[in-house]
Amino acid sequence: MRRRSKERNSRLAIVAIAICAMITFPILMIPVGLRQSTPAGVLVGRAYADTYPDANQDDDNFEEDWALKLTDQEKEDQEQKQQSEQNDPESQGDPGQDIDPEMWGDEPPPITGAPQSGIGEDGLYYIGAGEVFGESYFEEYEHEEAKYGSILTAQIVQTYDSADLPIEILDTTTFTPTDEDMYIKTSKTILKEEPNMDSVTVADIDRSEMVTRISKGSTWSLVRTKDGVKGYLLNGSLSWEMVFNEIDRTVWVDAWDLKLRSEPSTDSKVLKVMSRYTRLHCSGVSNNEWYRVTTDDGLAGYVYVSYTTTKAPPTPTPKPTPKPRSGGGGGSSGGGGSSGGGGGDSGYVPPKISGKNGQSIVNIAESMLGVKYVWCGESRSGVDCSGLVVYCYRQIGIGVPHQSNSIRYVGAGVKRADIRLGDVIVYDLKGADGVADHVAIYAGNGQVIHASSSKGKVVWGNADMGSILTIRRFIG
Repeated sequence: MRRRSKERNSRLAIVAIAICAMITFPILMIPVGLRQSTPAGVLVGRAYADTYPDANQDDDNFEEDWALKLTDQEKEDQEQKQQSEQNDPESQGDPGQDIDPEMWGDEPPPITGAPQSGIGEDGLYYIGAGEVFGESYFEEYEHEEAKYGSILTAQIVQTYDSADLPIEILDTTTFTPTDEDMYIKTSKTILKEEPNMDSVTVADIDRSEMVTRISKGSTWSLVRTKDGVKGYLLNGSLSWEMVFNEIDRTVWVDAWDLKLRSEPSTDSKVLKVMSRYTRLHCSGVSNNEWYRVTTDDGLAGYVYVSYTTTKAPPTPTPKPTPKPRSGGGGGSSGGGGSSGGGGGDSGYVPPKISGKNGQSIVNIAESMLGVKYVWCGESRSGVDCSGLVVYCYRQIGIGVPHQSNSIRYVGAGVKRADIRLGDVIVYDLKGADGVADHVAIYAGNGQVIHASSSKGKVVWGNADMGSILTIRRFIG
């Protein structure tokens, strides 16, 4: 009797220990994998779900086997099975297994025909001739404890440098690799050798400058500047959007056809195509790449910085048109130089020609101001750009070919710094194709006289109106 009482007490002790272990086990798992960015409750929940997978099932959808409703066929099969077991003595279970241990008292009734049972030295509960009833809970607990025993537990604490800025908590080798262009949005940004503001400064970066982010940590990023310098800066210093520095600046278009866009991107909508020397007011600049501008007529948009200039274009100062001479004899000065002029050129005053010199060429060119542009023309009835040169030099007895690219290879070449009155400037206005497509006569003070197809007549112009291929001199 005393032995049975011991056995009962042992079983009750096992059950009590198992219940306590199940309650305390989740608490023991709290420090596992704890770090600043992951709540402790999430980590414990993961460990608990891994240990007790059945506990995660939805209570609304989960039903125990005994709660399942049987079909009529299943009920009939179950009754037949029970009837068969009752008729078969060998299939009947131990008559003592339905006795509630709580009702045993000090001396539970003997189990007829049952072999001796009890807890063995190995901690397993045996029934009869060595049949295993179930594994000890302690072995199961030891198994789960060993499962998580190799996990390094630690508590991560964010630290700060002397500037009260966060120090990177991750090793730089664990940064997430990236390859993305971003913009600096903070002022006086410095690039550090290590992700720590107390480390060595490797470079200073201007606000709005574009950098390439190589990798990203929790609070710092490794970046590369446009000059190829690598270093670390705080994630809060970076922006996906283009950053503009506020400015107040006036610039002029330095291209023949510059597109004003709705956004700082070549893929954005074109609001307007602007001609050269169009004046723009700049209110912002980003990465020294894009201007935020407003035109004189109030249209706002963005233009590329490299197609503008801060140098104001020279203002042409046309000389007054000579008044017609009074009295007769005016027609005697027409001579051969006004061929094709006809009666419609009665107010024409011949230019002053003092010989084969540059001033004479300029005087002749000035007398042609306002003459209409006519392709292949070379008279007062109309001229094109090379036709104007042909006409002016013909008046002093010098022949010049009528074609811009031909003029490029005749005469003597001179440097821009040595240019003189009457020299012919040869341009490549279409850009970078190396073909001469326009010529003009230099008239001094940075000005030229040329036949403009866009304006339809002979006009004043800027000597630096386009890419200069060469400057030719025909007078010694």
